[in-house]
Amino acid sequence: MSGADEARTRQRAVWSAAAEGWIADRDAIGGPAAFLTDRLIELAGITPGYAVLDVACGGGDPALPTARVVGPQGRVVAVDFVPQMVEGARELADELGIRNVEFCTIDNEIDLGVSGPFDAVTCRFGLMFMPDPVNALRAWRALLRPEGRIAVCTWATMPMMGAVREIVARHAAVPEVDPNAPGVLALPSPEKLHDIFEAAGYRDVVVETARVPLFADLPPDKWWDTMARSAGPIVALLAAQTEATRQAIRADGIRLFGERHPSGIVAEFGEALVTGAERDG
Repeated sequence: MSGADEARTRQRAVWSAAAEGWIADRDAIGGPAAFLTDRLIELAGITPGYAVLDVACGGGDPALPTARVVGPQGRVVAVDFVPQMVEGARELADELGIRNVEFCTIDNEIDLGVSGPFDAVTCRFGLMFMPDPVNALRAWRALLRPEGRIAVCTWATMPMMGAVREIVARHAAVPEVDPNAPGVLALPSPEKLHDIFEAAGYRDVVVETARVPLFADLPPDKWWDTMARSAGPIVALLAAQTEATRQAIRADGIRLFGERHPSGIVAEFGEALVTGAERDG
């Protein structure tokens, strides 16, 4: 197995473990950051009648809001490599009566097995988990029509993640984070994003920053439980512990995040980078 395949296997395991919580808590996760979906749609230039590819669709965001924008004359193809995510997104589309979106499970981010051309591509918080983002972007570019657009979100900072890891480290060994490996902060700067988009064959690259709430504002216990069952890397970290250790970590986390937020409501934020570009040629 290649290094890229090993990375994909790890990420699939992480997000498969988090899928149940991600689907159950989709409102607490996606609701506070809905403005990011709106901005992705704007930067991708999506309008009624468009054909749109959404990569790493998760529980259906931004695929489902995009389907409403493109309307019955348009279509959305939404793909993810976690079957549970795809099924949860498909069920939500059925509940909402959205018929112009097709959900597909994929093996990897390069060979999507879908038919273009598309007018636009979106990817909301997925690119940084991919082992070769330049080749991924090239593969998506090949599915875009000439002058088609792409819009992607990645993370620049997420202080909450470091704080949680410190809490876990009080109770158990915590593996070091490899800064060169796929992960939450693998694409943390506008400069890096400019470089990979241009290397992949895009032009007019624009990178914006946005302050993003991390889950809905909740009391410390509810905030911790939501985070612990849906934040993929943390879900994986906690899954490696005994039940007794998880409970001790939970108690510590609730106490410490309560101290960080003496109002009684946890309001954590990260900084996202929102990138828009056009296919070059």
